[in-house]
Amino acid sequence: MRNILLLATIGVITAAASMPAAGASRDRARAMALAECNQQARQMMYGRRAIQRRNFVKECMVDRGYHAGVN
Repeated sequence: MRNILLLATIGVITAAASMPAAGASRDRARAMALAECNQQARQMMYGRRAIQRRNFVKECMVDRGYHAGVN
């Protein structure tokens, strides 16, 4: 009985430890996608504060599956 409880405790600790890593990799992937979209906007010669650049980056992020938080 003690072995089962010990095994369950180890499983819970392992699962909790791996959760932040999954979130961090998702954030890293979003940051890389945003950087690529910004690079494409620079290559297309959009100005730094141009509405066209902002719209392009938003559409690029939506195409990649990221919907919120792009200004």
